[in-house]
Amino acid sequence: MRRGVILVLATVMGIAWDLAAATATFQGKPAAAAEDSKEVYQNVYSGWKWWHVYCYRCHGTNAVGTTLAPNLTDPNEKMTLLSFRTVVKTGSADGQMQAWDKLLDDKQIGQLFDYVRARADKVLPPGRPDEVGPKGGAWIPPPSWSPQR
Repeated sequence: MRRGVILVLATVMGIAWDLAAATATFQGKPAAAAEDSKEVYQNVYSGWKWWHVYCYRCHGTNAVGTTLAPNLTDPNEKMTLLSFRTVVKTGSADGQMQAWDKLLDDKQIGQLFDYVRARADKVLPPGRPDEVGPKGGAWIPPPSWSPQR
């Protein structure tokens, strides 16, 4: 009888242990997703800030282009991070855009890319990312979206 009780307790303890492990794993996923979402938001927001220091004069406030520079939100003209980085660092082949390699590092260019991609993918509405979200607060990146670096 004693062995039976021990066996039942061991089984129950094993199930409880598995349940606790599964719960911890499940709870970790939303936390990781929230962390990823925070990082995506921070990169897009930082990109928006760099945009308004260096890029908006030619490409427009929301990356929609002007008479001086192209619309970077055009879905037919999406660039990869590598091609975006090359153009930003070295300037455009036709000489219309200057090289920014002396003022922007790879991290800043990546953040600019994230901002432009969010605008091009239409997941970030026009305006400042910390004012275009729910109730005028921070924008929340859709869970299924990433800038696809």
